[in-house]
Amino acid sequence: MIGLVLAAAGSGSRFGSDTPKQFIPFEGKPLYLHALERFSSFFEVAVLVLPEGWKERVENQVGSLSYRDRLFLEIGGPRRQDSVYQGLNRLGEDIEMVLVHDAARPFTSSELIAAVIEQTRQHEACVPVVPVADTLKEVSDGRIVRTLDRKGLSLVQTPQGFEINLLKRAFQQAIQDGFYGTDEAALVERLGSPVHVVAGERSNLKVTCKGDL
Repeated sequence: MIGLVLAAAGSGSRFGSDTPKQFIPFEGKPLYLHALERFSSFFEVAVLVLPEGWKERVENQVGSLSYRDRLFLEIGGPRRQDSVYQGLNRLGEDIEMVLVHDAARPFTSSELIAAVIEQTRQHEACVPVVPVADTLKEVSDGRIVRTLDRKGLSLVQTPQGFEINLLKRAFQQAIQDGFYGTDEAALVERLGSPVHVVAGERSNLKVTCKGDL
């Protein structure tokens, strides 16, 4: 069985709005709903992790969804890692695989989701990546320090897929060590477990500013 943790607890401060970006309306519904609906045919259970003060409003928005009985709402923690861990622990014992996805990525294709699931079944951990296309510079004090070699570098996207017990062990080790990573794959990497990749999609962007819409 597949579970989804949809990370929607961020403040979205870079978006330049009083409303967190994942709740901004786009084509008639908030971004997080676009993201959630992309996964609705894949998960048995989903946990939507929310910022403080948004649960009642979201309850009203998701009340009529056909999969409402498979969707749980959870209030997140102070950081993304805390929030995802809370969502992970809300999934039932029957869940064998978990997908973690950014609520601010509303354009993920079914083909990409299926590819991540397939590779996670084979390898226990899989993330989508796209090669770095732009030139990379290290900058300090308003000046370029050096140009970095982009060969072999990729941008990591979500959904990230994991065998659920592997991800739980990774979180528990990170908590024990006081380590915070920028994504779930970083926690699994610290265990020494390989994380496989599939080709991501340029269209699977994470909405960060208003121009992305």
